[in-house]
Amino acid sequence: MTGIVSRLPFPLSGRSDSAAATYTLSGVAYDVAIAGMPWLIKADDQNPLTRAGAPVKKDQFDNQQEPGEQSLAGWWLRSQDSFIGGSGLLYQDPSSDNQYAIRYASSVGVNPWVNGKLTLLRETTQRIADATANRHLLVGWNDGTDRYWSAVGTTLRSDTGAATTSITWGGAGTIRSLTSDGTNYYAADSTGIYRGAGNGAGALIWNTGSANTAVRWVKGRLMAGIGASIYELTTGGPALPAAKFTHLNSSWQWTDIAEGTNAIYASGYAGSQGAIYKFVLDTSGNVPTLASGGILAAQLPRGEVVYSMTTYLGSWIGIGTSRGFRVGEIDAQGDIQYGPLLIANANGVKSVAAYDRFFFVAATNDIEAKSGLYRVDLGQPIQDNGVSAGTRYAYATDLQSKVTGEVSAVTVFGNSDRMALAVIGQGSYLESASTLEASGYLTTGRVRYNTLEPKLYKRATIRTPMSIYGTVSLSVLDPGGAETSIITMSEGSAVAIEDVSLVTPAQPVEWLALKLTLGRSATDTTQGGEVNGWQLKAMPGVVRQRIFTLPLSCFDKEKDSNGQSTGAVGRSLDRLEAFEQIAARGDSVAYQDLRSGLSYQVVIDEYKFEQKTSPNRGESRWGGILWVQLRTISDVVT
Repeated sequence: MTGIVSRLPFPLSGRSDSAAATYTLSGVAYDVAIAGMPWLIKADDQNPLTRAGAPVKKDQFDNQQEPGEQSLAGWWLRSQDSFIGGSGLLYQDPSSDNQYAIRYASSVGVNPWVNGKLTLLRETTQRIADATANRHLLVGWNDGTDRYWSAVGTTLRSDTGAATTSITWGGAGTIRSLTSDGTNYYAADSTGIYRGAGNGAGALIWNTGSANTAVRWVKGRLMAGIGASIYELTTGGPALPAAKFTHLNSSWQWTDIAEGTNAIYASGYAGSQGAIYKFVLDTSGNVPTLASGGILAAQLPRGEVVYSMTTYLGSWIGIGTSRGFRVGEIDAQGDIQYGPLLIANANGVKSVAAYDRFFFVAATNDIEAKSGLYRVDLGQPIQDNGVSAGTRYAYATDLQSKVTGEVSAVTVFGNSDRMALAVIGQGSYLESASTLEASGYLTTGRVRYNTLEPKLYKRATIRTPMSIYGTVSLSVLDPGGAETSIITMSEGSAVAIEDVSLVTPAQPVEWLALKLTLGRSATDTTQGGEVNGWQLKAMPGVVRQRIFTLPLSCFDKEKDSNGQSTGAVGRSLDRLEAFEQIAARGDSVAYQDLRSGLSYQVVIDEYKFEQKTSPNRGESRWGGILWVQLRTISDVVT
């Protein structure tokens, strides 16, 4: 019995259901079907049918100025040997500014600020305990010995880190503000401002009559924000001189005062509105004088108010707000251009200090839900948003108090490189001169090799010194939230973390992050683990696609394996054109192996029609082998 096949319509007007069509055997024993079109296989020694795995990785070249890991064959690699870009990175993927090479996700208790070295920070110890709700104030000073003044409630003390001295400061009220000119302290309560030298007794020098008082020594003079007014307190007293500036809003409260190159800045707020004003210095005389009247230097977004600020080296201003911390830059005219919120903290930032190239910023309940400090590196800009939008700088968590409570003060400890901080309801904490934290860790960004496709993460390497103190441990963090310990390198151990097998996760995942944990030496508290870099190796984790290369019979008249004939004159060209329309669509199609009953979702990668001999007499001028290469895009579907 001969079957008659007529021209099959396959419209080219976009994608249609015909591409997903399937074929059901009836009559002729066809071998395969593509998009519902049945075909006989014409396979022999010259025309083999093949099945093969598709290549997973494509050839690539590196056209960057500095060759990178993408230049290497074999493994998918990601590595890092510097951490000076600080925390806040989500994905450890290459970027145009190369931030992924120096940044990471988060850290606690570790120091990333030395290039090529990750070590433990120094620990803090509680010095002056205070369980009251009073604001605890600190100011560092040195009289040949590093010290800081501590004011909490009605008590003023001086602490060397070894011993504390109580000071009779002259007042009896709760101390609201504290500052120093380097030799003398100035303490303010709701009655007035008192001055004393070093550990000596103090005396009233100015009457204020206000609990809302902020005093700071700036530009060689004592400045005070009292109520809604700003005063320059140079000579005279105890009656206040005329105010240099009074805010139009009588509810305005001044919070801090700092100095720039050619101006003095005062921050404050009323309700939900915060701002920074500048007071310009008149340098026409022998002694610079402060011009009357405040000029708005920076306006904060509504709902965000300024709690604290400090300037540094005449160029930067650190701004602590009710939402967190910003870094501003001071231009030649003394105006402030501040950047986006660098650190978000719902508890606000009540104090900022500066030392070396860093801002040290109050971190209330934000280091594993405990209080301490952040550190911001002014020498490491990580994003330049232009003059109007400011610059973002590297930052990370720093010293820890390991207690909860508002961080109300931070100061440099005398002339040293140590910091002191105060936590309301807890007391003051001083950074150790040499003792390291017992442990600390860093988590990398998510390593996903710039693709959402699943990967098989196989090996990791952690670079350390040849001989380490303390411990170095490696764990992996997976998308499911699990943390799995891989290996620990102990002090004195000869075992290196070199190409260590990752037994988890066993299945392909989109991304993986590493957690590096450093431990302090059990015999020397000044030494601890050190990491110089890490590397992660992975392979593509996708199910490999298959390539089918099919020699299809495309003649006017054909016979199946049972000897049944099918076709008619002109049929081969009709079928070839119909197939070409399907291929031109570029859509996925169903490929059925009618011999096995299996079906696949495929795309037509290539096709080629070959006619090697003239057709038989009585047939059209067409007829030959249609070579089709199909690539699976999903596993077996039927």
